[in-house]
This record gives sequence, structure tokens and C-alpha cells, in this order.
Amino acid sequence: MNSSIDNSTIENELKKLVSDMGNLAEKSQDNIFDVLLILRELELLHRNIREKMLEPNLPDTRHRLYLLLKHIEEVGGWPYIERMRVKDICQQLLSEEKS
Repeated sequence: MNSSIDNSTIENELKKLVSDMGNLAEKSQDNIFDVLLILRELELLHRNIREKMLEPNLPDTRHRLYLLLKHIEEVGGWPYIERMRVKDICQQLLSEEKS
């Protein structure tokens, strides 16, 4: 759980990247295929970070597990990328047809 870069540096870099991704998504908002591409790339990035960097570093002792759970409780929940379900898309289309 040691980090080689201090948290403020990571936060600043992340804020810039998030801003850049938000700007790219905003520029692409009229093209659903580009928006889907952005979401797919974010999902792939999430999966790669989870599998290659998070999972290998998961706690191997009760004490480290306690520290991780305490951090999650204090700072924020477990990261999750929600997917829109096809059922939700169909319901949206049906509700628009009724309008």
C-alpha cells in the first residue's frame, strides 16, 4: 500500500485527465459511436488497472485488509463502472414512442 508518488500529485494528474476525457466526450456527444468508443476505452482501462495493479496488491494479512477496508470506508466506496442495460434502452424507446 506504499505509493511512490504523493497523493496530491496523483489527484492533480487525475483531475487533468478527467477534464480532458470530459472535454473529449463533450466534443463527441453528437456521435453515439464515438461516445461508446470512449466508454469502452474507459472500461478497458478500468479492467486493466484492476487486474494488473489492484488485484496483485490486495491485502495478504488481516491487518492490511483492515487498513484497506478502513480506507474504503473513510474515503469512498469500491470503484465500479455501471453499464447501461439493453432493457433500459428499449424502455426509453418505448416511453418516447408513447409521448
